Amino acid sequence: MKKNRPIQGLILVAALALMAAACSSSSPSSSSTSTTTPAAAGNSASSASLKPLKSLYFTYGSAANSIGLIKEVGTSVVDDAKAEGIKITEYDNNLDGPTALANARLMVQDQPNVAIDWNTVVGVGDAVGAQFTQAKIPCLSVNQEIAGCTHFNLSNEDMGLTAAAVMLPMAKARGWNGSNTTVVMVIAAANGTEVNNGPRYFYVQTANTLSGFKKVTPAQITATTTTIGGTNGVQINCASTLDGAFSAMQNVVGSIPKKNNILLYATDDDCDLGAYQSLKQNGFGNRILTGGLGGDPDGLNELRTNPSWVCEGSAFIQDWGPYILSEAVAMVNGVTPPVLTSSPQIMLTKQNLSTYYNAQNNVILLPPLVSDNQYLAKYGILTKFAKIQGLNG
Repeated sequence: MKKNRPIQGLILVAALALMAAACSSSSPSSSSTSTTTPAAAGNSASSASLKPLKSLYFTYGSAANSIGLIKEVGTSVVDDAKAEGIKITEYDNNLDGPTALANARLMVQDQPNVAIDWNTVVGVGDAVGAQFTQAKIPCLSVNQEIAGCTHFNLSNEDMGLTAAAVMLPMAKARGWNGSNTTVVMVIAAANGTEVNNGPRYFYVQTANTLSGFKKVTPAQITATTTTIGGTNGVQINCASTLDGAFSAMQNVVGSIPKKNNILLYATDDDCDLGAYQSLKQNGFGNRILTGGLGGDPDGLNELRTNPSWVCEGSAFIQDWGPYILSEAVAMVNGVTPPVLTSSPQIMLTKQNLSTYYNAQNNVILLPPLVSDNQYLAKYGILTKFAKIQGLNG
């Protein structure tokens, strides 16, 4: 069974939980290496009074070093810190709640300037955060929220809205509306509200843009929602896998009128592909418009070659390291980060894909900084380790 890539918050929890039984451990694992908003930027000290990077000490809890893409993020954080003279100790949370709790206790004992933690087990997030809060150690959560910590992640809501901005004008030009079109929302129910905001906001924006759809608020679309307005909206749970999405779609595809057009949006590329394959197999074919999320090779190749696949959200997860490190440095220097510091993300189309990825699906340029991550540029780390449009690329 094909597992979901770790993007969100790209989307991680349920997919990684499926893998936990195979690779979890209750024993902590560590390795040590010596090594905005306008308002937020205004809270920072002047460049002349910034704390020397060589005086700083961070800890970093990796979600799971057994997963290549996640390990790539951690390696970047640790190696970039080392290059800047920052001391850092890395722990491996190994997709396991008890391990994440044990590692949090070890981080507290380390007394770092900032504890950076990527915990995938939603159920222990409050307990992990409580340890940092009680010890008065500033903490930064990556991907999944941790109570009491600042947060670095993509915005799934923005992804859903920007996908709608690409897809809905195409649908409207074709005469698609609530009388002849079904929105298929593919969610990972166990992953929580933020992960599933993309499909939810995609439907809400569709109903506000195209005539004939039942209008609802985002809060009215929950993990247990199955249909909206009869066949205006159909929601399935992909369980964070391609096979899960295909099976779930097969179970309900018969309820969608055969004449209907399909607007498809999912929490990630695997879930999108599974549902798309089912819909295509059942005769909807050239009456599907869809957009992916993840920027993985499958999604990028679909965007290049499939007329129905018209956009692809990329969160550039492999390039998160310098952003994470910059936010930790900002915190040490008195910055109060936004509620969410955005990771680099963009909605790719057939027109702009080659600006950001080459033909081998390697990143060649990162998107411009935005209002809630602009403050990260102050510390020079982004300029040194990343090529960002409008900054140094």
